[in-house]
Amino acid sequence: MEWLSNLFVVVLILGTAFFVASEFAIVAIRKPTVASLVASGNKRALYVQKVTSNMNDYLAACQLGNTLAALAMGWVGEETMRGWLEPLFALLPLPASIEGPISIFVSFILITFLNVVLGELAPKTLTIQSTEKVALFIARPLVYWYRLTFPLNWVLNHSANLITRLFGAKNDADPDRMTPTELKIIFEDSYKQGLLNPQEFKYMKNIFKLGDVPAQEVMIPRTSVVAIDETATELDLLKLTSEHTYHIFPVTTDHDKDKIIGILQVSAVMAGLGKDQTIVNQSIKPFVRPGMAMFEGTVLEELLVKMQQKGESFVILTDEYGGTSGVTTIEDIMEIIVGDLEEVNGPKGIRKIANHHFVISGSEPLVSVEEALGFDLESSGVHTLSGWMLLQDFKLESGDTVFEKGWTFKVLSMNKNSVRQVEVKKNVAGKVRDKRE
Repeated sequence: MEWLSNLFVVVLILGTAFFVASEFAIVAIRKPTVASLVASGNKRALYVQKVTSNMNDYLAACQLGNTLAALAMGWVGEETMRGWLEPLFALLPLPASIEGPISIFVSFILITFLNVVLGELAPKTLTIQSTEKVALFIARPLVYWYRLTFPLNWVLNHSANLITRLFGAKNDADPDRMTPTELKIIFEDSYKQGLLNPQEFKYMKNIFKLGDVPAQEVMIPRTSVVAIDETATELDLLKLTSEHTYHIFPVTTDHDKDKIIGILQVSAVMAGLGKDQTIVNQSIKPFVRPGMAMFEGTVLEELLVKMQQKGESFVILTDEYGGTSGVTTIEDIMEIIVGDLEEVNGPKGIRKIANHHFVISGSEPLVSVEEALGFDLESSGVHTLSGWMLLQDFKLESGDTVFEKGWTFKVLSMNKNSVRQVEVKKNVAGKVRDKRE
Protein backbone atom coordinates (compact mmCIF):
# COMPACT_ATOMS: atom_id res chain seq x y z
CA MET A 1 0.00 0.00 0.00
CA GLU A 2 3.06 2.24 -0.12
CA TRP A 3 2.16 3.36 -3.63
CA LEU A 4 -1.26 4.44 -2.37
CA SER A 5 0.32 6.70 0.26
CA ASN A 6 2.65 8.21 -2.33
CA LEU A 7 -0.28 8.89 -4.63
CA PHE A 8 -2.23 10.41 -1.75
CA VAL A 9 0.59 12.89 -0.98
CA VAL A 10 0.77 13.95 -4.64
CA VAL A 11 -3.02 14.41 -4.72
CA LEU A 12 -2.87 16.53 -1.54
CA ILE A 13 -0.18 18.81 -3.00
CA LEU A 14 -2.20 19.19 -6.22
CA GLY A 15 -5.33 19.85 -4.14
CA THR A 16 -3.53 22.56 -2.17
CA ALA A 17 -2.35 24.12 -5.44
CA PHE A 18 -5.89 24.04 -6.82
CA PHE A 19 -7.45 25.78 -3.82
CA VAL A 20 -4.66 28.38 -3.59
CA ALA A 21 -5.02 29.17 -7.30
CA SER A 22 -8.80 29.33 -6.90
CA GLU A 23 -8.56 31.76 -4.01
CA PHE A 24 -6.23 34.13 -5.86
CA ALA A 25 -8.23 33.88 -9.09
CA ILE A 26 -11.50 34.78 -7.34
CA VAL A 27 -9.95 37.85 -5.73
CA ALA A 28 -7.82 39.00 -8.67
CA ILE A 29 -10.25 38.80 -11.57
CA ARG A 30 -12.43 41.89 -12.09
CA LYS A 31 -16.14 41.94 -12.85
CA PRO A 32 -15.68 43.84 -16.15
CA THR A 33 -13.29 41.09 -17.27
CA VAL A 34 -15.82 38.42 -16.33
CA ALA A 35 -18.58 40.27 -18.16
CA SER A 36 -16.37 40.49 -21.26
CA LEU A 37 -15.68 36.74 -21.14
CA VAL A 38 -19.39 35.96 -20.80
CA ALA A 39 -20.23 38.31 -23.68
CA SER A 40 -17.68 36.51 -25.87
CA GLY A 41 -19.76 33.32 -25.56
CA ASN A 42 -17.28 31.32 -23.46
CA LYS A 43 -19.38 28.72 -21.60
CA ARG A 44 -16.80 28.31 -18.83
CA ALA A 45 -17.13 32.03 -18.14
CA LEU A 46 -20.62 31.37 -16.78
CA TYR A 47 -19.05 29.35 -13.96
CA VAL A 48 -16.56 32.15 -13.34
CA GLN A 49 -19.46 34.60 -13.12
CA LYS A 50 -21.25 32.34 -10.64
CA VAL A 51 -18.14 32.06 -8.46
CA THR A 52 -17.31 35.79 -8.46
CA SER A 53 -20.94 36.73 -7.79
CA ASN A 54 -20.82 34.73 -4.53
CA MET A 55 -17.26 35.52 -3.54
CA ASN A 56 -17.58 35.00 0.22
CA ASP A 57 -19.16 31.57 -0.18
CA TYR A 58 -16.56 30.30 -2.63
CA LEU A 59 -13.64 31.76 -0.66
CA ALA A 60 -14.95 29.80 2.31
CA ALA A 61 -14.96 26.67 0.12
CA CYS A 62 -11.32 27.34 -0.83
CA GLN A 63 -10.33 27.80 2.80
CA LEU A 64 -12.09 24.59 3.74
CA GLY A 65 -10.30 22.68 0.99
CA ASN A 66 -6.92 24.13 2.01
CA THR A 67 -7.47 23.27 5.66
CA LEU A 68 -8.51 19.69 4.95
CA ALA A 69 -5.52 19.23 2.62
CA ALA A 70 -3.14 20.62 5.27
CA LEU A 71 -4.53 18.32 7.97
CA ALA A 72 -4.28 15.29 5.71
CA MET A 73 -0.75 16.24 4.71
CA GLY A 74 0.26 16.42 8.37
CA TRP A 75 -1.23 12.99 8.89
CA VAL A 76 0.44 11.06 6.05
CA GLY A 77 3.05 13.41 4.60
CA GLU A 78 5.90 12.92 7.03
CA GLU A 79 5.55 9.14 7.08
CA THR A 80 5.54 9.02 3.28
CA MET A 81 8.60 11.26 3.04
CA ARG A 82 10.47 8.99 5.44
CA GLY A 83 9.68 6.07 3.15
CA TRP A 84 11.09 8.03 0.21
CA LEU A 85 14.28 8.85 2.14
CA GLU A 86 14.99 5.37 3.57
CA PRO A 87 17.24 4.28 0.65
CA LEU A 88 19.31 7.45 1.11
CA PHE A 89 19.74 6.99 4.86
CA ALA A 90 20.70 3.34 4.30
CA LEU A 91 23.73 4.53 2.32
CA LEU A 92 24.82 7.01 4.99
CA PRO A 93 27.01 5.81 7.94
CA LEU A 94 24.69 7.18 10.61
CA PRO A 95 24.40 5.73 14.14
CA ALA A 96 21.03 4.10 14.76
CA SER A 97 20.44 6.43 17.73
CA ILE A 98 20.34 9.56 15.59
CA GLU A 99 19.07 8.17 12.32
CA GLY A 100 15.44 8.34 13.50
CA PRO A 101 15.42 12.01 14.63
CA ILE A 102 17.38 13.11 11.55
CA SER A 103 15.01 11.30 9.18
CA ILE A 104 12.02 12.90 10.89
CA PHE A 105 13.58 16.35 10.63
CA VAL A 106 14.60 15.97 6.98
CA SER A 107 11.18 14.51 6.08
CA PHE A 108 9.44 17.45 7.74
CA ILE A 109 11.63 19.97 5.86
CA LEU A 110 11.11 18.18 2.53
CA ILE A 111 7.33 17.87 2.79
CA THR A 112 7.10 21.52 3.89
CA PHE A 113 9.26 22.60 0.95
CA LEU A 114 7.20 20.66 -1.59
CA ASN A 115 3.90 21.86 -0.13
CA VAL A 116 4.92 25.52 0.02
CA VAL A 117 6.63 25.68 -3.38
CA LEU A 118 4.39 23.38 -5.44
CA GLY A 119 1.19 23.83 -3.47
CA GLU A 120 1.26 27.57 -2.73
CA LEU A 121 3.95 29.78 -4.28
CA ALA A 122 3.91 28.32 -7.81
CA PRO A 123 0.10 28.39 -8.24
CA LYS A 124 -0.06 31.89 -6.71
CA THR A 125 2.49 33.26 -9.20
CA LEU A 126 0.83 31.47 -12.11
CA THR A 127 -2.58 32.85 -11.16
CA ILE A 128 -1.37 36.42 -10.83
CA GLN A 129 0.27 36.25 -14.28
CA SER A 130 -2.62 34.45 -16.02
CA THR A 131 -5.69 35.28 -13.97
CA GLU A 132 -8.26 34.79 -16.75
CA LYS A 133 -6.95 31.38 -17.86
CA VAL A 134 -6.71 30.08 -14.30
CA ALA A 135 -10.19 31.38 -13.43
CA LEU A 136 -11.69 29.62 -16.45
CA PHE A 137 -9.89 26.41 -15.48
CA ILE A 138 -10.82 26.27 -11.80
CA ALA A 139 -14.36 27.68 -11.85
CA ARG A 140 -16.35 24.56 -12.77
CA PRO A 141 -14.49 22.14 -10.38
CA LEU A 142 -14.80 24.73 -7.61
CA VAL A 143 -18.56 24.93 -8.13
CA TYR A 144 -18.79 21.12 -7.81
CA TRP A 145 -16.63 21.19 -4.64
CA TYR A 146 -18.83 23.90 -3.14
CA ARG A 147 -21.99 21.89 -3.79
CA LEU A 148 -20.40 18.76 -2.32
CA THR A 149 -19.41 20.54 0.90
CA PHE A 150 -22.32 22.99 1.04
CA PRO A 151 -23.57 22.23 4.60
CA LEU A 152 -20.14 22.68 6.14
CA ASN A 153 -19.43 25.75 3.99
CA TRP A 154 -22.73 27.32 5.07
CA VAL A 155 -21.93 26.86 8.76
CA LEU A 156 -18.37 28.16 8.45
CA ASN A 157 -19.26 31.15 6.27
CA HIS A 158 -22.19 32.33 8.40
CA SER A 159 -20.14 31.89 11.57
CA ALA A 160 -17.40 34.08 10.10
CA ASN A 161 -19.96 36.69 8.98
CA LEU A 162 -21.41 36.82 12.49
CA ILE A 163 -17.99 37.46 13.99
CA THR A 164 -17.05 40.14 11.44
CA ARG A 165 -20.34 41.97 12.02
CA LEU A 166 -19.40 42.29 15.68
CA PHE A 167 -16.44 44.41 14.52
CA GLY A 168 -18.60 46.58 12.25
CA ALA A 169 -17.56 44.99 8.94
CA LYS A 170 -20.08 44.94 6.07
CA ASN A 171 -20.46 41.58 4.39
CA ASP A 172 -21.99 43.08 1.23
CA ALA A 173 -18.96 45.23 0.39
CA ASP A 174 -18.08 45.22 -3.29
CA PRO A 175 -14.38 44.36 -3.79
CA ASP A 176 -14.48 45.80 -7.32
CA ARG A 177 -15.55 49.23 -6.11
CA MET A 178 -12.70 51.69 -6.60
CA THR A 179 -12.19 55.21 -5.34
CA PRO A 180 -11.20 58.05 -7.69
CA THR A 181 -7.70 57.92 -6.21
CA GLU A 182 -7.40 54.22 -7.10
CA LEU A 183 -8.62 54.91 -10.61
CA LYS A 184 -6.04 57.67 -11.02
CA ILE A 185 -3.31 55.24 -9.96
CA ILE A 186 -4.56 52.69 -12.50
CA PHE A 187 -4.57 55.32 -15.27
CA GLU A 188 -1.06 56.42 -14.32
CA ASP A 189 0.24 52.84 -14.34
CA SER A 190 -1.45 52.22 -17.70
CA TYR A 191 0.18 55.35 -19.09
CA LYS A 192 3.63 54.31 -17.85
CA GLN A 193 3.16 50.88 -19.43
CA GLY A 194 2.23 52.45 -22.76
CA LEU A 195 -1.41 51.32 -22.69
CA LEU A 196 -2.59 54.94 -22.82
CA ASN A 197 -1.12 57.65 -25.02
CA PRO A 198 -0.34 61.06 -23.47
CA GLN A 199 -3.52 62.66 -24.80
CA GLU A 200 -5.79 59.89 -23.45
CA PHE A 201 -4.05 60.04 -20.06
CA LYS A 202 -4.49 63.84 -19.96
CA TYR A 203 -8.21 63.62 -20.72
CA MET A 204 -8.87 60.90 -18.14
CA LYS A 205 -6.89 62.76 -15.47
CA ASN A 206 -8.68 66.04 -16.18
CA ILE A 207 -12.14 64.46 -15.95
CA PHE A 208 -11.61 63.99 -12.21
CA LYS A 209 -11.13 67.75 -11.84
CA LEU A 210 -14.81 68.30 -12.62
CA GLY A 211 -15.75 67.16 -9.12
CA ASP A 212 -13.36 69.63 -7.46
CA VAL A 213 -13.51 72.80 -9.56
CA PRO A 214 -16.36 75.27 -8.84
CA ALA A 215 -18.07 76.98 -11.77
CA GLN A 216 -16.70 80.39 -10.79
CA GLU A 217 -13.17 79.23 -11.70
CA VAL A 218 -14.06 78.82 -15.38
CA MET A 219 -16.74 81.49 -15.78
CA ILE A 220 -16.58 84.67 -17.81
CA PRO A 221 -16.70 87.23 -14.95
CA ARG A 222 -19.49 89.76 -14.73
CA THR A 223 -17.20 92.62 -15.80
CA SER A 224 -16.42 90.81 -19.07
CA VAL A 225 -19.94 89.63 -19.81
CA VAL A 226 -21.37 91.14 -23.01
CA ALA A 227 -25.15 91.51 -22.61
CA ILE A 228 -27.96 93.04 -24.65
CA ASP A 229 -30.89 94.93 -23.20
CA GLU A 230 -34.49 93.86 -23.81
CA THR A 231 -35.21 97.22 -25.48
CA ALA A 232 -32.72 96.48 -28.27
CA THR A 233 -33.79 95.73 -31.85
CA GLU A 234 -32.58 93.03 -34.15
CA LEU A 235 -30.47 95.62 -35.91
CA ASP A 236 -28.78 96.40 -32.58
CA LEU A 237 -28.04 92.69 -32.24
CA LEU A 238 -26.43 92.61 -35.68
CA LYS A 239 -24.20 95.51 -34.71
CA LEU A 240 -23.29 93.77 -31.44
CA THR A 241 -22.34 90.54 -33.19
CA SER A 242 -20.00 92.47 -35.50
CA GLU A 243 -17.97 93.38 -32.40
CA HIS A 244 -18.48 90.24 -30.29
CA THR A 245 -18.89 86.98 -32.16
CA TYR A 246 -20.77 85.10 -29.44
CA HIS A 247 -23.70 82.91 -30.41
CA ILE A 248 -25.64 83.53 -27.16
CA PHE A 249 -26.14 86.80 -25.24
CA PRO A 250 -27.75 87.28 -21.82
CA VAL A 251 -30.66 89.73 -21.97
CA THR A 252 -30.94 92.41 -19.26
CA THR A 253 -33.54 94.85 -18.00
CA ASP A 254 -32.51 98.51 -17.59
CA HIS A 255 -29.01 97.56 -18.81
CA ASP A 256 -28.42 95.99 -15.38
CA LYS A 257 -26.46 92.74 -15.39
CA ASP A 258 -28.04 91.83 -12.06
CA LYS A 259 -31.42 91.79 -13.84
CA ILE A 260 -30.94 89.12 -16.49
CA ILE A 261 -34.37 88.00 -17.75
CA GLY A 262 -33.23 85.37 -20.23
CA ILE A 263 -30.92 84.60 -23.11
CA LEU A 264 -30.93 85.34 -26.82
CA GLN A 265 -29.61 82.89 -29.40
CA VAL A 266 -28.22 84.65 -32.46
CA SER A 267 -29.14 81.69 -34.68
CA ALA A 268 -32.83 82.07 -33.79
CA VAL A 269 -32.81 85.73 -34.80
CA MET A 270 -30.92 84.95 -38.02
CA ALA A 271 -33.53 82.32 -38.88
CA GLY A 272 -36.29 84.92 -38.36
CA LEU A 273 -34.51 87.46 -40.53
CA GLY A 274 -34.04 84.85 -43.22
CA LYS A 275 -37.81 84.44 -43.45
CA ASP A 276 -38.70 88.14 -43.17
CA GLN A 277 -36.05 90.85 -43.42
CA THR A 278 -38.56 93.60 -42.64
CA ILE A 279 -38.41 92.69 -38.93
CA VAL A 280 -34.83 93.97 -38.62
CA ASN A 281 -36.01 97.09 -36.77
CA GLN A 282 -38.35 95.19 -34.45
CA SER A 283 -37.66 94.30 -30.82
CA ILE A 284 -35.66 91.21 -29.87
CA LYS A 285 -38.24 90.29 -27.19
CA PRO A 286 -40.03 87.59 -29.25
CA PHE A 287 -36.73 85.69 -29.49
CA VAL A 288 -35.79 85.91 -25.80
CA ARG A 289 -36.17 82.64 -23.90
CA PRO A 290 -35.64 81.74 -20.23
CA GLY A 291 -32.03 81.08 -19.23
CA MET A 292 -30.57 78.55 -16.80
CA ALA A 293 -29.18 80.00 -13.56
CA MET A 294 -26.93 78.24 -11.03
CA PHE A 295 -24.95 79.23 -7.96
CA GLU A 296 -21.32 80.11 -8.73
CA GLY A 297 -20.00 77.61 -6.19
CA THR A 298 -21.58 74.61 -7.94
CA VAL A 299 -18.87 72.13 -8.95
CA LEU A 300 -18.50 71.50 -12.67
CA GLU A 301 -19.52 67.86 -12.41
CA GLU A 302 -22.92 68.78 -10.97
CA LEU A 303 -23.26 71.75 -13.33
CA LEU A 304 -22.57 69.57 -16.38
CA VAL A 305 -25.23 67.06 -15.31
CA LYS A 306 -27.81 69.86 -14.88
CA MET A 307 -26.93 71.31 -18.27
CA GLN A 308 -27.35 67.90 -19.91
CA GLN A 309 -30.70 67.33 -18.21
CA LYS A 310 -32.07 70.69 -19.34
CA GLY A 311 -30.38 70.69 -22.74
CA GLU A 312 -28.58 73.98 -22.06
CA SER A 313 -25.12 75.05 -23.23
CA PHE A 314 -25.15 78.47 -21.50
CA VAL A 315 -25.53 79.12 -17.74
CA ILE A 316 -25.90 82.35 -15.77
CA LEU A 317 -24.00 82.13 -12.46
CA THR A 318 -25.21 83.99 -9.39
CA ASP A 319 -23.35 84.90 -6.21
CA GLU A 320 -24.43 84.45 -2.60
CA TYR A 321 -26.25 87.80 -2.66
CA GLY A 322 -28.38 86.91 -5.69
CA GLY A 323 -26.49 89.12 -8.11
CA THR A 324 -24.91 88.00 -11.37
CA SER A 325 -21.42 86.62 -10.84
CA GLY A 326 -20.72 85.71 -14.47
CA VAL A 327 -21.65 83.23 -17.19
CA THR A 328 -20.22 79.91 -18.32
CA THR A 329 -20.70 77.69 -21.34
CA ILE A 330 -20.26 74.06 -22.23
CA GLU A 331 -17.02 75.07 -24.00
CA ASP A 332 -15.62 76.46 -20.74
CA ILE A 333 -16.26 73.15 -19.01
CA MET A 334 -14.82 71.12 -21.90
CA GLU A 335 -11.62 73.16 -21.70
CA ILE A 336 -10.98 71.65 -18.27
CA ILE A 337 -10.86 68.22 -19.96
CA VAL A 338 -9.29 68.87 -23.36
CA GLY A 339 -7.37 72.09 -22.68
CA ASP A 340 -7.77 75.58 -24.12
CA LEU A 341 -9.94 75.88 -27.24
CA GLU A 342 -9.21 78.67 -29.71
CA GLU A 343 -12.03 81.19 -29.58
CA VAL A 344 -13.27 82.97 -32.68
CA ASN A 345 -13.30 86.34 -30.97
CA GLY A 346 -9.71 86.55 -29.89
CA PRO A 347 -6.51 84.77 -28.80
CA LYS A 348 -6.25 82.23 -26.01
CA GLY A 349 -5.95 83.47 -22.46
CA ILE A 350 -2.60 81.68 -22.15
CA ARG A 351 -0.05 82.41 -24.91
CA LYS A 352 3.19 80.43 -24.86
CA ILE A 353 6.18 82.51 -25.96
CA ALA A 354 8.88 79.88 -25.32
CA ASN A 355 9.66 77.13 -22.87
CA HIS A 356 8.80 78.37 -19.35
CA HIS A 357 7.70 81.73 -20.77
CA PHE A 358 4.03 82.77 -21.07
CA VAL A 359 1.84 85.84 -21.47
CA ILE A 360 -1.41 85.25 -19.60
CA SER A 361 -4.64 87.21 -19.33
CA GLY A 362 -5.43 88.35 -15.80
CA SER A 363 -8.95 86.95 -16.11
CA GLU A 364 -7.63 83.45 -16.86
CA PRO A 365 -8.91 80.87 -14.32
CA LEU A 366 -6.25 79.71 -11.87
CA VAL A 367 -6.95 76.07 -12.70
CA SER A 368 -5.81 76.72 -16.30
CA VAL A 369 -2.77 78.70 -15.16
CA GLU A 370 -1.73 75.93 -12.77
CA GLU A 371 -2.02 73.33 -15.51
CA ALA A 372 0.11 75.40 -17.89
CA LEU A 373 2.82 76.10 -15.29
CA GLY A 374 2.79 72.66 -13.71
CA PHE A 375 2.34 73.62 -10.06
CA ASP A 376 -0.39 74.85 -7.70
CA LEU A 377 -0.87 78.45 -6.63
CA GLU A 378 -2.31 79.06 -3.16
CA SER A 379 -5.58 80.77 -4.05
CA SER A 380 -7.20 81.51 -0.66
CA GLY A 381 -10.61 82.10 -2.21
CA VAL A 382 -9.62 83.81 -5.48
CA HIS A 383 -10.15 82.10 -8.82
CA THR A 384 -8.32 84.11 -11.47
CA LEU A 385 -4.69 85.05 -12.07
CA SER A 386 -5.56 88.71 -11.45
CA GLY A 387 -7.10 87.82 -8.10
CA TRP A 388 -4.05 85.77 -7.12
CA MET A 389 -1.68 88.61 -8.10
CA LEU A 390 -3.64 91.16 -6.10
CA LEU A 391 -3.73 88.73 -3.16
CA GLN A 392 0.08 88.89 -3.11
CA ASP A 393 0.10 92.69 -3.28
CA PHE A 394 -3.08 94.77 -3.59
CA LYS A 395 -1.12 97.86 -4.74
CA LEU A 396 0.32 96.30 -7.88
CA GLU A 397 0.97 98.56 -10.88
CA SER A 398 2.21 97.99 -14.42
CA GLY A 399 5.82 96.76 -14.34
CA ASP A 400 5.60 95.30 -10.82
CA THR A 401 6.65 91.68 -10.27
CA VAL A 402 5.70 88.88 -7.93
CA PHE A 403 7.94 85.84 -7.32
CA GLU A 404 6.51 82.41 -6.57
CA LYS A 405 8.22 78.99 -6.55
CA GLY A 406 11.01 80.02 -8.89
CA TRP A 407 8.75 81.90 -11.33
CA THR A 408 8.43 85.63 -12.05
CA PHE A 409 4.97 87.14 -12.58
CA LYS A 410 5.33 90.59 -14.17
CA VAL A 411 2.33 92.90 -14.61
CA LEU A 412 2.26 94.05 -18.24
CA SER A 413 -0.92 96.12 -18.03
CA MET A 414 -3.73 97.01 -15.63
CA ASN A 415 -7.47 97.51 -16.15
CA LYS A 416 -8.51 99.95 -13.43
CA ASN A 417 -8.26 97.87 -10.23
CA SER A 418 -7.55 94.51 -11.86
CA VAL A 419 -4.55 92.99 -13.60
CA ARG A 420 -5.14 92.82 -17.35
CA GLN A 421 -2.09 90.94 -18.62
CA VAL A 422 0.83 89.12 -16.95
CA GLU A 423 4.17 87.89 -18.26
CA VAL A 424 5.21 84.67 -16.52
CA LYS A 425 8.78 83.35 -16.76
CA LYS A 426 10.75 80.74 -14.88
CA ASN A 427 13.78 82.20 -13.07
CA VAL A 428 17.12 80.84 -14.19
CA ALA A 429 18.45 80.93 -10.66
CA GLY A 430 15.18 79.49 -9.31
CA LYS A 431 14.93 82.19 -6.64
CA VAL A 432 11.62 82.23 -4.79
CA ARG A 433 9.99 85.30 -3.19
CA ASP A 434 6.50 86.06 -2.05
CA LYS A 435 6.31 89.84 -2.42
CA ARG A 436 6.91 92.39 -5.15
CA GLU A 437 10.35 93.80 -5.72
